[in-house]
Amino acid sequence: MEYPELRQQMVAVGQLLYQRGWVPAYDGNFSVALDETWLLTTPAGRCKGLLDPAELIVVDRDGAPRDPTAAPPSTELLMHLAVYRTRPDVLACVHAHPPLAIACTVAGVSLEPAVLPEIILTLGKIPTVPYAMTGTPALGAAIEPFIAHHDAVLLDHHGTLTVGKTLLEAFHRTEQIEQAANIFFNAHQLGAIRRLGRQDIADLLAVRRSRGGDQAAEPAR
Repeated sequence: MEYPELRQQMVAVGQLLYQRGWVPAYDGNFSVALDETWLLTTPAGRCKGLLDPAELIVVDRDGAPRDPTAAPPSTELLMHLAVYRTRPDVLACVHAHPPLAIACTVAGVSLEPAVLPEIILTLGKIPTVPYAMTGTPALGAAIEPFIAHHDAVLLDHHGTLTVGKTLLEAFHRTEQIEQAANIFFNAHQLGAIRRLGRQDIADLLAVRRSRGGDQAAEPAR
């Protein structure tokens, strides 16, 4: 079996996502770039908390399995392929269905306001990609202009998509989205959302830029 350590890591991440309730039943999918040609990804119709390392599929950048007898990948692999085309620096993608993050999109609550310092420093802002049908090229096309400048996005009425240099980095960005959604939800229950002050935001953005953060991902001041 090729890539045994990476396969074990993908199994572990699937278990973490499942235990948190972010990929119930057969939901969610994730992938890792092996090189400029091949990806390792999750199969269709499998619980991500019960994956076997041997079930993970090697596919090319068009989504074709290297082994023609392998189980088919998720139809949402199209979304991952769009990410890798748009962002050559990305080496891993995680798509999940965290309930509070999805609830925010259903309720029309944006996570873009500059409220949380750690989000500004690490992600800039978390935009929402307009709704597009799952498993279709339209979803990939909708994602491209957002993922070009952001490492974590909400998918309207659908879920989250996060990217990173490693699978764990992409997973941790999913954690950040759901944590932000939880805080926004509770803040709405308690009263109005209060943004950070303009100077506070400017100071955080200065630190973010010093770390090489993409200015196109910055929240409004």
